[in-house]
Amino acid sequence: MKETLAKSKILNISIKQSKEYNEYLEAKKELQSNEDLCNKVICFKNRNKELQSHPDYNPLDEVIALAKEYEEVLNDCVVSRYLQAEQKVCKLMQEVYNKIAEGLEFGELDE
Repeated sequence: MKETLAKSKILNISIKQSKEYNEYLEAKKELQSNEDLCNKVICFKNRNKELQSHPDYNPLDEVIALAKEYEEVLNDCVVSRYLQAEQKVCKLMQEVYNKIAEGLEFGELDE
């Protein structure tokens, strides 16, 4: 187990050195420099999370309504850069998790 944890620390360092992660940090810093805009993005993300966790979530209608409500914020170049950078890091992490789990027999008993 110690060896696996040591390798995970190396992976962590590699992710921190990645282009995607560093672009995300830069975009986040730029967004945080505008407190009002940052607060609007936080509200948008919280509302989006609420909608997606609601049992009556209607993806198309809800996403359209939320996008209209926050249209001005979402069209801001600083916000757009931040959200795109965040999405790239999420994609990177998803790919890393998939590679880690590849070939592992872990899950349901009937598999």
